[in-house]
Amino acid sequence: MVHTLMSVLLLLVTVLGVSLNASAQSSQDASQRLVTIVGTVLDGQSDKPLRGATVQQVGTSRGAYTSSSGGFSLRCIKQDSILLRVSFVGYAQAQLSVAGDSSSVDVGPIRLEVSSRRQQEVIVTANKRVQAVQDVPISVSIVKTEDLAQRGIVRLDEALRYVSGISIARDQVSIRGASGFALGVGSRTMVMMDGFPLISGDNGDIKFDVMPVADIERIEVIKGAGSALYGTGALGGVVSIITKQPTDVFSVSGRVYAGLYTDQPYEKWEYMSGYPLLGGADVRAGQRVGNWSYSVSGGYRRDQGYRQFDETVRGFGFAKVTYALSEASNLRFNLFHAADQRQNFLYWKGLDNATRPPAVQDINERIVTSKTAAGLEYSTVISDEQSFIARYGVFRTMFETLNPAAETPAGVSIALAHSADLQHTASVLSTVTLTSGLSARVNSVTSPIYEQTLQHLVSVFSQAELNVGAGALLTAGLRLDREETLTLKPHLELSPKLGLSIPVSEDLSLRASVGRGFRAPTVAERYANTQYGPFRVRPNPSVMAESSVSSEIGIAWRNTTFLPFELDIAIFDNELYSLIEPSFDLTTPGIPIVFTNLTRARILGMEGTLRFAITKDLMAETGLTLMDPTDLTLGSILKYRNRVLWYSRAMWSPLAGVSLQAEYRYQDRVQAIDDRLSLFVTDADVRVPLHLVDLRLFADASDHLRCGVIVRNALNYAYTESIGNLGPLRTVLLQVEMR
Repeated sequence: MVHTLMSVLLLLVTVLGVSLNASAQSSQDASQRLVTIVGTVLDGQSDKPLRGATVQQVGTSRGAYTSSSGGFSLRCIKQDSILLRVSFVGYAQAQLSVAGDSSSVDVGPIRLEVSSRRQQEVIVTANKRVQAVQDVPISVSIVKTEDLAQRGIVRLDEALRYVSGISIARDQVSIRGASGFALGVGSRTMVMMDGFPLISGDNGDIKFDVMPVADIERIEVIKGAGSALYGTGALGGVVSIITKQPTDVFSVSGRVYAGLYTDQPYEKWEYMSGYPLLGGADVRAGQRVGNWSYSVSGGYRRDQGYRQFDETVRGFGFAKVTYALSEASNLRFNLFHAADQRQNFLYWKGLDNATRPPAVQDINERIVTSKTAAGLEYSTVISDEQSFIARYGVFRTMFETLNPAAETPAGVSIALAHSADLQHTASVLSTVTLTSGLSARVNSVTSPIYEQTLQHLVSVFSQAELNVGAGALLTAGLRLDREETLTLKPHLELSPKLGLSIPVSEDLSLRASVGRGFRAPTVAERYANTQYGPFRVRPNPSVMAESSVSSEIGIAWRNTTFLPFELDIAIFDNELYSLIEPSFDLTTPGIPIVFTNLTRARILGMEGTLRFAITKDLMAETGLTLMDPTDLTLGSILKYRNRVLWYSRAMWSPLAGVSLQAEYRYQDRVQAIDDRLSLFVTDADVRVPLHLVDLRLFADASDHLRCGVIVRNALNYAYTESIGNLGPLRTVLLQVEMR
């Protein structure tokens, strides 16, 4: 096995060397047939330079970024007419034709106009490099910083609930039905921040409270298997968080919010006099000074909860420092820390007591957690044809149960997840872009639940993007992962992908893709030996990796004439193999839970998203996902999955500086769960369709001050997102934002 891995590593190093040599050779051969195009990219209204805009030669993989002065220099293949595409987040895309019959051309200033059309945006996650949305062969959703501010988002999971095709059950993110209910263990969605993975080393779950919302520029959601580039955990998709870049002048922003949970919908659910309160504040500051730039933020949250014994207190801080080693090279350091203490509401006493824990729950118990993430990145543009990135990150999570009344302490669980990546991107030929790399991940766990455990993965990957003519891009990639835990036999996972994007016209594009995903079992799934509420969890070291094959075809159409709109439709097929599910061991006294490879499943579906402008001041969007989740092992519907996900939003600005918003979210009733849960949780089988309405009103008090009223679950609708857990009831918030 070691010999096999060394052979693969040698092969990848050879590929990297070949790509370097080939790109150098092709650069020499092409030097006589290249033209250098220079210019500047400016804001169309203020004429201020736009730093970080992308300039691409349409139909090739050649591109460049603008500098702090807005300037760019791009070496293009000589043609009678060269078509350039200029993009910047939040601005309408521009295209211009340049005569390519000389060795150098100065196109002068290129002015971009502000636009709300998301179709114009660039993506960095889908293929690990910057490219236009229409060039990506897989479905992508984008959540922008304005969306987070308008919704009063304080946790990442709140933002993801408004993305088409996504459902969330506690800390489980399910993209197009990939995940079900797994007791907060084993995420099938890879989550990253600025390229660094944020999946815990023990449970392999998502820690939503570690995301610095005030510093988020945008969130990119890649739907479908992504293991060909991102390895384990990307079985269902990828959520990538990109943080904000500092401005050339000192900037500071802050937000304060406070509110309450209103009356319970049923009198028998009332458990306290008065209203439970919640509130928080965060602040962010940043600036670019010479070769240095920095961004720092911090915040505090307190929530008494809408249920008894459900209070949470949390604080966090984030810092990002970048040093420009040269015009082409940067060194960046990220640091984040969050700590909280909360009461431990596990599940309800019963439907008649949905806001109270069961009598066996120890109300003296407190959960204390801390999460610390640090990362170092070196990036450089070697030439017009080559770039290189090296990253190292560590994510530390700590979990402790405090109980002053307990005779013996529960102990502290600490997990360290180390990750390292090397990535090289090169234009090997004028029509081919090759992205290759090495990555490694080591999970080290010290815990009374898992004892001392070590898991490591080593990976190699390579992906080629080929321009096949008329602007169409063919993508082919392959990744090999080797996973080993303690003394268990190591195993290999091979993850290929293939995609095609075809621009039929400037406003119409087609796409198709197929790819494999996998997820190695987490330390918790193999070695957990603990009591979780009424559930006794036993280890099962023999559990093996689960996998998926995701395929889709899609169309994106943007109409700019009468009633402007953007329409995206996708038909998808997710094939799921050896799914790891928690199951009850009926052969053992006490009926413990063990994680085993149980299910072969298929999820067929269709997803459509429509955004349109009814008038200049009235915008609307809606997204509908229809799925048929089938458990092929049992010949029945797959457990804990929805068939229908529907989301709609309307935004109206009747006056300057005033915005009204209404949002509706629907999920059909989950038809199948594990009926044996009723042995442990009263009324575990109670579930209803989800109907949630949110209302928001924002008004600008000045150029720098914005006030808002936010009403979540305005109808005070009672529902469950996970077994035995009532969802958040009506919440009224007042928010003041300084910009």
